[in-house]
Amino acid sequence: MTDQAEVDKAVQRVRDEILAGGLAPGTTVTVSGLAKRFGADDAQMHHAVVALTEEGLIEAAGHEHRIANLGRQQAVQLLDVMGVVLVALFERAAPRLSPDEINRMATLADDLRTALQHEDMLASHRAIGDLVGIILQAGDHQELRDVNTHVLDRSLARLHLFQHAIAYPIWTDGWVETVQYLQRGQPEAAVERLRRTFWILAEELAPESS
Repeated sequence: MTDQAEVDKAVQRVRDEILAGGLAPGTTVTVSGLAKRFGADDAQMHHAVVALTEEGLIEAAGHEHRIANLGRQQAVQLLDVMGVVLVALFERAAPRLSPDEINRMATLADDLRTALQHEDMLASHRAIGDLVGIILQAGDHQELRDVNTHVLDRSLARLHLFQHAIAYPIWTDGWVETVQYLQRGQPEAAVERLRRTFWILAEELAPESS
């Protein structure tokens, strides 16, 4: 019987390595090769590869697997989905956020900026995940939390495969300014700023912009 806790560890280790750039997009991988690299057995790694394929971080390529390689159009489609889901959630959460939660968001927005300035995708992913977590908690809506599991987590991880430096300041400025509106007691303006962030990013990354 496969130990689920060990599978979960293997999933996290491979996911972190992908997001950190240690396994670059397009790299061909095998279950046995990953098992050897991460010190897991083949059965555990097989389940981990299946899980990461479902997340969209690994793609099946015939009898092989490779790290997903996200194109501009796919990135824009993910941004469209995330913009709808996250802004709807934030619209509910923004007026409910406590001063402590807003201060924590300000720290995380700074962490996000620092991470992307250093092109540290793993740290960026963790910062944005924590930001979304605060919004989810404040939103206090079970169905939207479920959507986070099925849509936002997966979309955020896949977006980190698409490394496009011109987008980093748009993303970080959007979050920093969103939080600044919250700090000034303007939740409606904060929601509009986050909505505009997704719109600007989608426009910038649209294939015809290249």
